[in-house]
Amino acid sequence: MSAVIATSLCAPIARAQTPASAPSPAQTQTQKASPANQTRSASSKTKTSQPATPANKEEAQKLTPVVVTATRIPQPIADIGTTITVVEDPQIQEQKIDRVANVLREVPGVQVTQSGSPGSVTDVSIRGATPSQTLVLVDGVEVNAGATGSFDLANLTTDNLDRVEILRGAGGSLYGSQAIGGVVNVLSQEGEGPPTASILSGGGNRASSQQVGTVSGAEGNLHYSGAVSYYSTEGFRPVNDNSDDLAGNVRLDYHLGDDTVIRGFARYSASNVSLPDFLVFSGVPLDSTAHQRDEFMLFKGEIEHHFGENLLVRASASFVRQDLRLNAPPFAAGTVFGTPYFETDSIPEETRGGNSEAIYTWPAGLPGFRTLIGFDFLDRWLRTTSACSFCDPLPPFGVGVTKFHAGRQEYAGYLEQEGSFFDGRLLVTGGFRVDGNSQFGEEVSPAWSVAIPLTKISTTLRGSYSEGFRAPSFDELYFPNFGNPNLKPEISSEYDGGFTTNFGERASLTATYFSRRVKNLIVTVPCKSSPSSCVFGSVAGNAARVDVQGVEIVPSLTIATGLTLSGNVTVLDETHADTRGSTAQPLRVAKHTASALLEYVRSAVFLPHDKITANLNYIFIGDREDITVESTVANHPAYSLVNAVVSYTMGIPLSHVRDEEVFARVNNLMDRNYSQAFGFKAPTINVLAGVKLDFD
Repeated sequence: MSAVIATSLCAPIARAQTPASAPSPAQTQTQKASPANQTRSASSKTKTSQPATPANKEEAQKLTPVVVTATRIPQPIADIGTTITVVEDPQIQEQKIDRVANVLREVPGVQVTQSGSPGSVTDVSIRGATPSQTLVLVDGVEVNAGATGSFDLANLTTDNLDRVEILRGAGGSLYGSQAIGGVVNVLSQEGEGPPTASILSGGGNRASSQQVGTVSGAEGNLHYSGAVSYYSTEGFRPVNDNSDDLAGNVRLDYHLGDDTVIRGFARYSASNVSLPDFLVFSGVPLDSTAHQRDEFMLFKGEIEHHFGENLLVRASASFVRQDLRLNAPPFAAGTVFGTPYFETDSIPEETRGGNSEAIYTWPAGLPGFRTLIGFDFLDRWLRTTSACSFCDPLPPFGVGVTKFHAGRQEYAGYLEQEGSFFDGRLLVTGGFRVDGNSQFGEEVSPAWSVAIPLTKISTTLRGSYSEGFRAPSFDELYFPNFGNPNLKPEISSEYDGGFTTNFGERASLTATYFSRRVKNLIVTVPCKSSPSSCVFGSVAGNAARVDVQGVEIVPSLTIATGLTLSGNVTVLDETHADTRGSTAQPLRVAKHTASALLEYVRSAVFLPHDKITANLNYIFIGDREDITVESTVANHPAYSLVNAVVSYTMGIPLSHVRDEEVFARVNNLMDRNYSQAFGFKAPTINVLAGVKLDFD
């Protein structure tokens, strides 16, 4: 149980959008064949681009990125009224980021919380929302766990990624439950061109080791890409802190012709992580035996067909399985309430889903008008078996076995209309979603957004409004001695507005104000640990209402040729109104967060085709309320981090070797002693150096 509750307790390089006139470096993207869930407009034919040469790469950098997460329809980022950030593979590779969680740390309004060492529970929060209000998609497939409502990002790697799209707010009308705070969509690369491969190998202190292999290309109508990676470390605690993770993914695109594409996606990971802080909330500072095994698999099949020039239809089916197994044998110092503590957990869960969509592009007489209609279906089940020192479901809660099974079906229909008015000077999107839930009935969530490009002054104005809801997770409802079957679903409304302006091609500034109201917010309520009344030190409860307002400021500046500075600052103001006398309140929500990235790139330094890349990244997370190891709520101190990466690409063509690169990455450069969550010490300095080879 403890691992599951730890997940539910955990709350938690990019630049914001710019107009098409001068996109910032993190937003630019090279021309590729259509990525996952990104389709051509209905007025064009599917095409596969040729491998980019240095010349057309430079031209591609000037293109405005096309995103799919904000509206489910491929759309230039400058034409979108909601707030979305895109982090693309080149930026991820330059910073040698191996986990999606670390990509998200640099996104405005996003807070990531890792509960201890590498491999431990890692949650994401957007604009002060809880992790279970943040929907995580992998190639368009929902992966949030039915048990906790959130997704553990600890072992989601960046191998074979095309980009990560982060929609901040405004997700409920298209994506339903779990999308109140926003949506994170992790998209794989589509293979193209002649076959290529790469190998990366690195090692560092704490016996850290990283190995990655990738392959990509196209043979006739079949496009393919994939990756396999392995990471291991001994950790930084004196005992029981090792972890390892094996991950792999593959994507296949088969073009039956100009009008039809069949896609297949598969992803698998298996990890082992020790849990030195497993009993910290029970007064045991270091657990020498507890460990956890996690297995994750995802499969998705999709077919997409164009009926003429105006109608696009696609359908997909998906399967996700997550399996957590925990083993905490008793040991000499591991006594809880005077009893040697032990626990074993087996928590498999599966989600089967289906989606169908149709996009209609209106005739030439109404340019810029498109209509989207779609249907979602999810079938979830969960089987939990726990044996522990206090798992007897009846007082006095002695040694026993706890089992609970849960399942439900979720179905939804949604409609969205895009419109362009006054020759593209006003771009409007509106729609609604009707969610049906076998436990909580139906809920209607409307939304609208507006974008106003002012091209003469290189500025875009944006505004949006949306509503959403979230059904309680299975743990929040049913887990013995923690769940509350009387919980109500959360209901939210949010609006935001802002602008992006460019100062020539050297600088840009984005500012956004947002306000969200959530009724019946589901939170963790601390209680005094007791074997007879509060086994885990907390229970699930509803807060009457929580309001969050905030401002995001995102500047970007090209200081000199090859030298850029970008960053972001987010300020939150949260108010909590509870007329029912409850002590429930949101936790781990920092009022101030910030990040900055200094990038330096220089070519032809020692050799005609070599390149030096250096990145210095600063992250700040302000103080926030959190549950202490004594099961009280207290202020958690702020912390800051500095990470650095330097790489040298030689550019020497060898037999079958296109490029050679050496690199070094330092996390927590200043070796800060801090924690991201009470009771869980964060990693100390970690240095990893290695080499990467690219093959033709």
